[in-house]
Amino acid sequence: MSDVRTMLRQGARVLRWALCLAVVVLGVKYCFEVKARVRADHHPDEWWSEVSPDPGGAYTARLVFTSRTTILLRLYRTGEPTLLAERSYTEAGVALRWAEDGLTYDIADESFLGGGIRLPPTRLDNLLAKLP
Repeated sequence: MSDVRTMLRQGARVLRWALCLAVVVLGVKYCFEVKARVRADHHPDEWWSEVSPDPGGAYTARLVFTSRTTILLRLYRTGEPTLLAERSYTEAGVALRWAEDGLTYDIADESFLGGGIRLPPTRLDNLLAKLP
């Protein structure tokens, strides 16, 4: 019985260290991404824009390379400075695909965000865009 408890304590200790290490690694990765976004903000001449083709061009997408293969995409309502959604993705094809109900930026993305942004952006998109 005491051997089982000892093993459980040791397993819990290993699990705690693994979780701490995962948090540190993800935190460092996030810090590098924030640094790249801030660096991109300091070079506004490197950004390019694309306005949605719907009548009136309701949305504007601004893009910039933050590294050789990583693109930062920001979505705004045309004529307004409020950021609606932001994504970072690996270059698979720079061409954006506008649709009536969404913007597709990466057809190969299988993550929970799915390689696209619904139009109008969801509350989760708005919340994530406000993070540093």
